[in-house]
Amino acid sequence: MSSSIYSATQGQGAAVVLISGLGGLASFWAPLVAPLSRDYQVLTFDHPGVGHSRLDGPPSIPGIVDAVLQLLDEHGIERAHVVGHSTGSLVAQSLALDHPQRVASAVLSSGWAKPDKRFEDFFAYRQYLLAQLGGAAYTALTRLVAYPSAFYNEQFATAGALDVEAPSEVDVAMTQARMAMLLNYHRRDELHRLRLPVAVVGAGDDYVIAFHHSQDLARLIPGAQLVELSGGHFAPVTRTHAYHAVLRHFWESLT
Repeated sequence: MSSSIYSATQGQGAAVVLISGLGGLASFWAPLVAPLSRDYQVLTFDHPGVGHSRLDGPPSIPGIVDAVLQLLDEHGIERAHVVGHSTGSLVAQSLALDHPQRVASAVLSSGWAKPDKRFEDFFAYRQYLLAQLGGAAYTALTRLVAYPSAFYNEQFATAGALDVEAPSEVDVAMTQARMAMLLNYHRRDELHRLRLPVAVVGAGDDYVIAFHHSQDLARLIPGAQLVELSGGHFAPVTRTHAYHAVLRHFWESLT
């Protein structure tokens, strides 16, 4: 359980909690916070053990759930729309299953119900690469597979050779532990119990978490809406306008 969680709030209105993926940083959502906060109270946070948030013990999905509940209580929020991206979708699933009274709706973004063999093999490769080559090589692989080619060329490409031995701020031990955390946790067999509004959002060109995982989630959750975008694994960043429109349309349909 965390002893100190960094969080930030912006805007006023119905509460929205944005839960980031494997990186676990509140800053992942920066492009989306500005448009959302015009009409909503937007809460972001660093996961326990990541960024400015401390952690006592190993990371876990239930530990992140506890952190979200702690933040809701601290900010006097009874219920919130919850948006969980990638690893954050596991947190959103658990929140919705175990604390439905706190969840007005859930958006499961680039998520999955349970890892399949391709998922397991790809994450095993990422763990191996991180252990053998370090943080710079790991980050380079993530950028190459998680972003669309045009976005990569605009944001990350350099004139020189790719430097996979550059100094890196990646916390190797924590990143390894967080990958193990998500590989060893699922609630697939319980998703049929969900009785709150759920939208499942995936990208057809997501190489990290293939779109069929979103299709699987939508089949398993009663009444879930399925939305397909493009933009690779990080559609909230690469297709912010379209992603924002999907969220707004979903939430406005509930009123």
